[in-house]
Order: sequence, then C-alpha cells, then structure tokens
Amino acid sequence: MRTMQSESGESDCMESKNEIYAVKNHGYERRKWMIDYSKEQSEQLKEIEQLITIIEKKKKNYIGLPKGKVNVSASRGHSQYFFRKENSQKAEYVSIKDKEIIGKIIQREYEEQVLRELQGMQKQLSHFLKKYDAKALGKIYDRLCDGRKVFVAPMEISDAAYIKQWLEEHPGEQNPYPEKGKYETEQGEFVRSKSEKILADTLYKMKIPYRYEAQCILGNQRTVYPDFTCLNVSKRKTIYWEHLGLMEASDYEVKNYEKIESYEAHGILLGDQLIISMETNERPFNVNLIRSKIDRFLK
Repeated sequence: MRTMQSESGESDCMESKNEIYAVKNHGYERRKWMIDYSKEQSEQLKEIEQLITIIEKKKKNYIGLPKGKVNVSASRGHSQYFFRKENSQKAEYVSIKDKEIIGKIIQREYEEQVLRELQGMQKQLSHFLKKYDAKALGKIYDRLCDGRKVFVAPMEISDAAYIKQWLEEHPGEQNPYPEKGKYETEQGEFVRSKSEKILADTLYKMKIPYRYEAQCILGNQRTVYPDFTCLNVSKRKTIYWEHLGLMEASDYEVKNYEKIESYEAHGILLGDQLIISMETNERPFNVNLIRSKIDRFLK
C-alpha cells in the first residue's frame, strides 16, 4: 500500500459500514441495506443441535435414578430437600446420606427443562430458515419491467445490482505509484507480486467482488491504496485486505505497524473491516489460510 497526502475533505472509506448510495438518480439519502443473517442463524441452529446431542447423551448418567420431583424449602437460612416419588402425593424429607442422589435428580430436572427449551428453539429456527429470504425485497424490484423501474426508488436492490454499483464506486488500480504491476490476474488487472496474484485469483475463484489498489481516504488526512478492497455481499460490507510481505525486514515491520495503526485510528479495525495476510522467507504464502479468511470474513 502506498500513501499520499489527501487534498479532499471527504472520507471515502467510512461508507463501508454497510452503507452505500441507493440506485443512482433516485435521490435516496445514504442508508443501511438489509443484511442477510442466514449464515449466522444457521450457525446458531447448529449450536442448538449440538447442545441437544450433549444432553441426550447425558441421559445415560441418570439410569436407575428414582422417578419423581424434588421440592426445596428454606428453614433458618438453610435449604431442605423433599422428594416426591412419581404417582405419590407425599413428599419425604431427604437425609444427608441421600443428598448425592438428590443432586443428580435436580441436575436431571434442569437438563430436561433445558432440553425442552432447546427443542422448541430448534423447531422455531428451522421453520424460520425454511421461509427466510433476506433478498426478497430486492427480487420485487428485479421483477419489475424496465418501464416501471425508471420510476421506482427501491428499498432494496438485488445482489447483482448492488455488486455492479459497488464496483462502479470503487474503481481499481488508482495508485499513482509509477511501478506497474508485473503479474496479470484472472480478473485482468496487473499486481506487483506473485503473492498478490495468488490472493487476487483466490478471491476471483471464490466469487468475492474486489478491486486492486482502490482509493481510500482516511479521515480527511491522507489517501491510501489498500492492496485489495473487497465486498462481503451478504452483509453489504466493504472490507480492506493488506498483504504484508518481507516481514523479516525491520524497516518494513515498522511501516506495517504504522499502516495498521493508521487504519484502526480511523475506525477500520483489524478483524472487522481490515484483514491482513503475511509471509516471510521461512513462512511462505499460505493459500489454505487465505481461503479460511475469505470464508470467515467475506462470505
């Protein structure tokens, strides 16, 4: 990433917090688009199903325990326990020697309640995900004929329309640094290193919209050109990716620290809107790690 002092008073980076102009010429003000949370909800469903499995497996720990309910009352600041057997109207006091058994019964009762709650959540969330479509509003606009679209200011637009507009608003290869890239990517731009080509081609193959060295103005102070400006389509979120090579060089290490600090000072936080990848002579470029980061931050 090369930098130069900015003469602009605008901040071209902060629109990345899920904001972008709506379809041009309709006069919409800046607004947030609806985010597709189906991935997060599917992950939540998996967590619920895992908890259900854990509780189901624990049932074997309670084989042989008497069936019934435990009642607890307070007496002089202490808890007293009474056990009422199944189909019995009478609750019997539990002595000290039976406290371990009562503890297991109480734990069993707790897990039964948790299991019922989880099963209800599983049913509701599964039903919701079958019908959930965050792109439904955009599809309504897409179905309009061209004669209607010219008069409609859409509340939501389709992913394809959003990507097209995002690419128009983030032109690539803007870095005025005179050194021209040597390596042509699958998308057709020229990058400066083999590692950047691998990264660009991986983004392209995984269908992540991106621009190479697009302009980004940090807080009215300076213009930077992130290696890659990427779009998380489902979250309608712009994310910046810097590849840090030559990490063993001490002067380069300081520059990289200052680069990351500058991003974060302007609200572009590492692990949120900023991704970094690194390599050294001893630790070369790791494509599998790149794919994992793309799945984690850009899908």
